[in-house]
Amino acid sequence: MLKYLIAICLIIFITVGSAYAYFTRGVFIDFNPDAPIDVMFISQRDNIAQPNQYGQLVPLTLRGVEIVPSFPGNLAWDFAATYDDYHRWFEQISEMNANSIYVSTIMDAAFYRAFYDFNRTNEQPLFLLQGVSGYDHSSLSNSLREAIDIIHGNRINFLNRDGIEVFMSNISPWVVGLVVGSEWDADLVTFMNHFDPNMPDYFEGEFFSSAYGASRFEVLLAQIMDGAVTYETRRYKAQRPIGFISNPSIDFLDYYWMYAMQLRKYVELDHENIIASEDARAGMFAAYRLFYFTDDFSTRLSQEQKDEIAPILSTLNYGCFMDGYLDLLNRYHSMPVIATGFGVSSSRAPRLMDTVPLTEREQGIGIAEMAMQIEQAGWGGAFISTWQDSWERRTWNTIFSSDPWRYHYWHNLQGIDQAYGLMAFDPGLYSRPVVLDGTVNGWFESQFVHEYQGIKIYAQYTPQGLYLMLYGEGVNPHNTLYVPLDIMPHSGTFTFNDRTFERSANFMLVISGTHNTRLLTTQRNNAMFQRFALDIHNINPYIRIPSQWGSEFEPIIVATQNTYIIDSSDFLRLSEEGHELRHMRYAVTGSLTHGIGDPSSPNFNSLADFAFGENVVEVRIPWMLLNFYDPSQMYVHDDYFEHFGVEAIRISEMYIGIAARNEYVAPMSPVPLQGWRNTVEFHERLKQSYFIIQEMWGR
Repeated sequence: MLKYLIAICLIIFITVGSAYAYFTRGVFIDFNPDAPIDVMFISQRDNIAQPNQYGQLVPLTLRGVEIVPSFPGNLAWDFAATYDDYHRWFEQISEMNANSIYVSTIMDAAFYRAFYDFNRTNEQPLFLLQGVSGYDHSSLSNSLREAIDIIHGNRINFLNRDGIEVFMSNISPWVVGLVVGSEWDADLVTFMNHFDPNMPDYFEGEFFSSAYGASRFEVLLAQIMDGAVTYETRRYKAQRPIGFISNPSIDFLDYYWMYAMQLRKYVELDHENIIASEDARAGMFAAYRLFYFTDDFSTRLSQEQKDEIAPILSTLNYGCFMDGYLDLLNRYHSMPVIATGFGVSSSRAPRLMDTVPLTEREQGIGIAEMAMQIEQAGWGGAFISTWQDSWERRTWNTIFSSDPWRYHYWHNLQGIDQAYGLMAFDPGLYSRPVVLDGTVNGWFESQFVHEYQGIKIYAQYTPQGLYLMLYGEGVNPHNTLYVPLDIMPHSGTFTFNDRTFERSANFMLVISGTHNTRLLTTQRNNAMFQRFALDIHNINPYIRIPSQWGSEFEPIIVATQNTYIIDSSDFLRLSEEGHELRHMRYAVTGSLTHGIGDPSSPNFNSLADFAFGENVVEVRIPWMLLNFYDPSQMYVHDDYFEHFGVEAIRISEMYIGIAARNEYVAPMSPVPLQGWRNTVEFHERLKQSYFIIQEMWGR
């Protein structure tokens, strides 16, 4: 009996071990090394082509979107989207007249199963550009082998944190290529080029080699690409194009030292330094993520760089998006160039100085213009980034202000990087609980706060922000109303414009017509002041600390990127004028926008913060403008000057008042706050930008 049990255990061990080695570790024996290689897609000079049934190459122009593993209430690595979610998205993407999808990392099994089922039942299947992420040889090589196994439907992850994950959907006929890396950090590339003693100076493989003079990081990429193509060729007898990611901050261009210092451009990656052999029959392509880097880039290049590409520079089309950059890349490279990410945000906060936030309609127009110019420049494809809004993304100018472990439980309307999607996640399971349309619809007596001077005030909240409604005689664009809000318990101000309140207020909502309505805060409670005063005004806020109980109200700002480039070497002398020119810039973000916030209205304005109606005004205030650290649990910022930065304190109520005249001390009433913790109610909504792209690609 014992021998029998031992034999059974041994068989199970060998079976499981063999399955683990084959399906997870990629161990295989090539029993047919001379079998013909199936080249499913081929890189030509300007595009990727697909052989048809007659062996003829049919050029493809890839028009697509990037899907990210982002879902409200979950972190990216949770992969919370379901099979039905993915399948529905594929249908909507196809109906948008796109023909492809890009993912920058390996997705979950539900994604590939939905992709397989969608393509199997549709006359116009979608193509997939598969990316992998990682930062060294081991992680990138392992991720590429895993991705190759997955697209061939031959992978089982036994050690997945959610159990066994099975990938058995062979989607290889629709995968147009592999992209190495999702983004590179310039510091990492520099380290590997100059300080890593383990990095070789040259590599020659069966399919890819490094060119003479290639950097060590380019040598590493040649090794990784050669290993990936070798693996797919040996195991699956197939090849497809492969490339690596780049962007304007690490591209092949060398800038004049003065501009390079200001732009922090100190490393170059050149796709031309990786050479494909004749055995790499599918070839390679150059992948770029596009974003604003600098104006007039060609005038800021080093003289050596200008001389090297002088024939191209002399005939560039400078009148298009990125000042000729697209034209330059296409003409410089000897392979197809693909934009694996470009887009425009519909956030209510600007990114760059001297710019304004864009509505969803303006977002669509901007993306459409960029997409058309990318095609006109001769690129092989372009992927809009991203398909869906991503609540979990954080932006440099607001990252200090929210809980790093809870930001996916609420929608930060101030977060620039959260609003690049063509599809939004709106609050409410099926529709918005309240829309800004200047009516009392969506408001209930249970949301009543109090009545004063003939005006009633109501309050409710969603994952986007605090909503207020003021109703009564005198509520119109011609009168000015003052709404004090007491949120942060350890500081505030009791007066404003000769009006006195029975409690201290941290914020003041001034409702004054359609163009001058604004939210103010005290300097003591100004998050941007304590974080960026030194960068913007050269003032240390901790030397002259604002008064705890009487600091004045001031506009709420948001820091913006300074794009000014000093065209003189005098900037090294660090003169006061040079300091001012390079200081961080800011925009007033507490100014509120009037408009209709109902997505079903033909007059919908996605940036609308308030709407007037007959004796009524509705207002939406984003959580971050009110210094909420985590609104899902109702944590707010504590006193900055007691803690020397942002620390959180939990509150169970805020106080709101109202005053139209200044004869009396205005009362303030409590609004109970409970939050929603981990239960986020939302529904999907295609943005106006979706339909603009749909029309553009449908022509």
